[in-house]
Amino acid sequence: MEFLVVLAVFGYIYYLRNYADLRTKSEKEAASLKDGIKLYNDAQIQLAFDYFDAKIKAKPKSSVAYLYRALCYKKLGNTDAARKDLISGLSYDGTLAELHLEKGKLDYENRMLKDALESLDKAVLYDGDQSQAPYRWRGLTYQALGLDAEAQKDFLKESDILKMKLAGENQTVQTKTPFLDKRLAANSVLIVVTSAIIIVEIKGAESIHLPYFLAVISAISIGFVEPVRGWLLAICQCVFLLAGYFLFTDIPENAGRQEIENFSLYGSCILTFAGSFIGGFFKRAINAG
Repeated sequence: MEFLVVLAVFGYIYYLRNYADLRTKSEKEAASLKDGIKLYNDAQIQLAFDYFDAKIKAKPKSSVAYLYRALCYKKLGNTDAARKDLISGLSYDGTLAELHLEKGKLDYENRMLKDALESLDKAVLYDGDQSQAPYRWRGLTYQALGLDAEAQKDFLKESDILKMKLAGENQTVQTKTPFLDKRLAANSVLIVVTSAIIIVEIKGAESIHLPYFLAVISAISIGFVEPVRGWLLAICQCVFLLAGYFLFTDIPENAGRQEIENFSLYGSCILTFAGSFIGGFFKRAINAG
C-alpha cells in the first residue's frame, strides 16, 4: 500500500511538472535558454553564438535556440546560415512569430520580396497584434512591391499599436492573469485526491512518518507550481484533511492509536503550510536566478 501511495504522489508531482504548466512550448524553451538570451541582449554575440550552438547540438529540435543562433549569425554577417537556421526553427515550431518575422526581414533585405511577404503574413498571424514590428516590415515589403494602399494600412496599424503601448492600453500585450483560473481549479481537484491519500495513510500507517512525508512532498509541489497562490491551495488541503478525517472516518477507541492519528493529522496540516512556503521560495529563487 505504501508503495502505491508513494507512486501516486510522484505521479502527481510529474503532472505538476509537465502538464500543469500552461506556458507555450516556445515560452518554456525561452525560459530554459535565458542565460544565452541575456548574452545576446548584452551584445556578447560570440559567447551567445557558442551557447546556442551547444544547445542545438544537445537538443536539435529547439526552435528558440535556432532563432537566437540565427540572430547571432546575422550579427556576425553570415546571413545565409541565419536563413537556414530560421527555416530549421520553423520546421520544429511553425507558430513562433519571431521566426517568421526574422525570416521575413532577411528576405526583405535580400530583395526576396514575395518570400518576405509570405513570412511576414505568418508573423502577423501568429503574433496576435502583440508587436508593431510585423506590421512595419510587412508595410515596407508592400511598399517595395508597389502596393501602397496595403502598405499604408500596415503603417497605420503599427502606429495604433505603438500608441496603445505608450498609453498603457494594450490589453493584449499586458493581460493580467486572473486570480481564479482553470489551472488553479485543476490543481484544487488534485489537492482533494492528495488529501484523500494522506487520510488513508493516517488511518493505516503504524507511525507518523509516511503521512508526514506525503504531506511535505505534496506541499512543496503546491508551492513550486503555484508560488503566488500556493497559500490558498495549502489552506484547501488542510480543510480537506480535517473535514475528510472527522466526517468520513471513525475515531479509534484505542487511546494510543488515536494519539498517533492526531499527531499525523495536525502535523500534516502544519507541514502543508511549511512545505508550500518552501516550494514557493525555491520556485521564486529559480525564476530570479
